[in-house]
Formats: sequence, structure tokens, C-alpha cells
Amino acid sequence: MQIRSGFHKPHLPPLNRFWVLFLTLVLVAAMLFFSNKSWRTYQVLSNARVIGIEQAADLRAYMDIATLSKDYHISDADMTEVLGSPLPPADMTLHTYAEQQGLDVISLIYGLQSKIPAADAGLLDEPPSLYQQSVEVFIDWMATYGMPVLMLVVFLGALGLPVPAGPLAAFTGVLSFDGSMDALLTPLLILVTTLFADLLLYLVGRKVQPDTLVRYGRWVGYTETNRIRITHLFQNRGGITLLLTRSLVAHVSALASLLAGSAALNYRFFLWYSFLGRSIWLFIYFGLGYLVGGDFSMASSFLSYLSLALLSLLVLFLILELYRKQHVIRPLGL
Repeated sequence: MQIRSGFHKPHLPPLNRFWVLFLTLVLVAAMLFFSNKSWRTYQVLSNARVIGIEQAADLRAYMDIATLSKDYHISDADMTEVLGSPLPPADMTLHTYAEQQGLDVISLIYGLQSKIPAADAGLLDEPPSLYQQSVEVFIDWMATYGMPVLMLVVFLGALGLPVPAGPLAAFTGVLSFDGSMDALLTPLLILVTTLFADLLLYLVGRKVQPDTLVRYGRWVGYTETNRIRITHLFQNRGGITLLLTRSLVAHVSALASLLAGSAALNYRFFLWYSFLGRSIWLFIYFGLGYLVGGDFSMASSFLSYLSLALLSLLVLFLILELYRKQHVIRPLGL
């Protein structure tokens, strides 16, 4: 497929080897740091879920002894049982104490989590949370209309309509963890539904004339400029483009599907990378919903750290790809 001569590649800043190495080291360090933080935060979250005390998920290594006593109402006797006698100074953090004693701070947090009074802070008398109300409404919808409710929302989201397909997929992951939905059938139906929508848009892009798509496809961002730019991107990095637009930047997946069809991309190639990208998308939303369990408020730190780790990885990939393109070795005589 020919690209119009009016298309110009955007000017990109040059990268030398020193800056690439420096940025690579920084981003790898950031990725490892945030990955470690997300894993340790998930351990704390998971243990709080096991013991059934929601407040326990908020314990952090930077908290001091006074905070544990005042905000979490852990008695001195219980604190002594975990930390030993004598107790550390009130302004000392768990992290500092663990370092001084050569202990694992996660093990200390585990011990202190179990000492938080389960019925403290009057939680039993509070009205149902927004999450609990949402669970009840969604379960009622599922009981009345069945899985078509989920499939319809996911299908419309993959077509580019502004519906909360991702949050709903995460929500069904939570319900699958609770046993309210099938943990195998539900993600399989979500995956099949998104792939069907992707294939439908691909066929529309392949069969409909570009002028018609430009005229009626603006609601998903299909413009002549975008068509030229993404067609060029498909010709150079088709697989990566499909992978990213189905996972990390899924909000433009409908546009990418139309353009893949318009660019006459091989349909087996399209389906394979769509499957990989949608599987990543499914893990991010449904998988994390299943991992964090019954309350998203308990998982905010975990999801934040994990997002930063994924962002570091994406930026690292883009920098290495930019450097590779700027320093490609061309044959002599060209």
C-alpha cells in the first residue's frame, strides 16, 4: 500500500549512546523498584484479605510505633509480642526498626496486621459502601439478564464506544474471586467478545472505501491524517502497533482495527497479535481484579506501583526503539 507523498515523519530528537545507556539504567532501576514495591504491597494486601481485616491492608513500613498505637489501636502488649521487649521509641518506623534488628519488615507487618482489632472503628455499623452497592446491582443484572450484560458492554467498548469495559472486566475479576462468577468461563467470554469486535472492525476497514470511513468513522478517531500515519506505522511495526493498541493503549483499539483492515494487513497476523494484546488487556483488568479480591480501596497502592512499573517498561522500549531507528545501518550505495 502506497503512502501519500504529503506524509512526513515527525522530527525526533537524536539520542547518542551515552544518553541511551543512562536512560536505560534509570528506567531499569525504576522498573525494578516499582515492581518490588508492588509485590511487597500485594503481600500485605493478600495477608489482610486472608485474616479478614480491611484496615490491615493499609499498614506500611514507613509507619512509626505511635501511628500503630493511635490509628490502628494495637495495644502495647500485642506490639511487644511482635516486636519484642523493650518496644522501640514511639517515633521509630517499622523499616528503621527492621534494619536495626536485621529482621524482615514484611514479617513484622504480618504480625502486626493480626493484632488489629477486627471490629474496631465502628465498621460494623456503617452503611454499605459504594463497592458493596455496585456488587449488589451488578449481581441483580446478571441474575436477570445473564452474561449478555457483560458481553454487550465489553463488545461496545471494543467497538470504541465510551463504556467502562475495562473497569467492568476488573469488577468481574473481583466477583470471580468471591465465587459469584465462574473464574474460567468469564474471562474466556470476555476474550472471545473483544476478538469478535476487533475482527468485525477489521473487516469493515477492509471492505469499506477509505473516503467512506473518513466520513463516518470520526467517532473513533478515524481521520485522513490518522489513516496515513498509522498505515505507515503498520508497515514498519505492525505487530507492536496491534499489541499496544489492544493492551496498554486500548482506548484506540477500534481505530487501529479499522486501519489494519484498510491497510490490508494479513488477517492471520491481525488475529494473532489481537489475541496477544487482548490477553494482556484481560490480565491487566480481570486478572488484577481477581488478585486484589473484595475491595479496590485495599489495592490502590499496589495498582499504582504496578502501573509505574509498566510505564517504565514502556518508556524503555520506546527509547530503545527510537535509538535503533536513528542508528540503523544502511547498505553502501543507498
